[in-house]
Amino acid sequence: MLLNGKKIAQKIKKRLKNNIERRKLIPGLAIILIGKNPNSAVYVRLKQKASKNIGIKCQTFLLSSKCRQKDVLNLIEKLNNDPKTHGIIIQMPVPKRFNPDLLVNSILPSKDIDGFQKKSKFVSPTHQAIIRLMKASKQNLKNKKAIILSKNPIFANPLKNLLKNLSIETFYEVSPHHKNICEADIIISALGKPNIIKPKMIKKNAIVIDVGYSRINNKLFGDVDSKIKRKDVFLSPVPGGVGPLTVAYLLKNVYLSARNIK
Repeated sequence: MLLNGKKIAQKIKKRLKNNIERRKLIPGLAIILIGKNPNSAVYVRLKQKASKNIGIKCQTFLLSSKCRQKDVLNLIEKLNNDPKTHGIIIQMPVPKRFNPDLLVNSILPSKDIDGFQKKSKFVSPTHQAIIRLMKASKQNLKNKKAIILSKNPIFANPLKNLLKNLSIETFYEVSPHHKNICEADIIISALGKPNIIKPKMIKKNAIVIDVGYSRINNKLFGDVDSKIKRKDVFLSPVPGGVGPLTVAYLLKNVYLSARNIK
């Protein structure tokens, strides 16, 4: 069974649009893009289009990869002090010579709509999307065993805490070739390695949330083998699963920030 993130995202965005119009808000989103990463440019355009469609004013700041880190910090400070800007995101990844932690932590916690900071006022949109898709399976999640596959502790550790709050026992691994994966009721994979999760690794009635994105010849692939068509597995596809929902929850965080400031 496919977990349709696109369909859920459309409902969230429709509700946001109505709330923005009803409250007569003009939520402001600022996106900072450093350098010319083709994948990043695609994601920025998606956020721009989605913002416009629901009444969020989106400004994109395109900075050269040759700019100084100080220039980026100065821009962030300016946006921090702008009352019309309610959310700030730095499109990742940034060029290697920049310090992503320094940049992210220079954003006001009240405007960190990506939820990257420990003091952020918001839950990561990606984490919100993962939890929502898990619930869309309509399975009882309590006391389930989950495995998070990721090489990024900044992604995995907060998610592990969220799952713990749902009474889900969670393991964190950096490789799918581990005995825990075959025993997991829930698999959350964010490795960015196309088709690395094979059908034999997934138990019956498992919930599989594919967060991995790889673009090959302008086509998107997830971590989960695209040949998997099992009806006894709850699978979020790529594309159409976590991605659209992440954008929707990002916009929701912008709306909440604007509402709270007003």
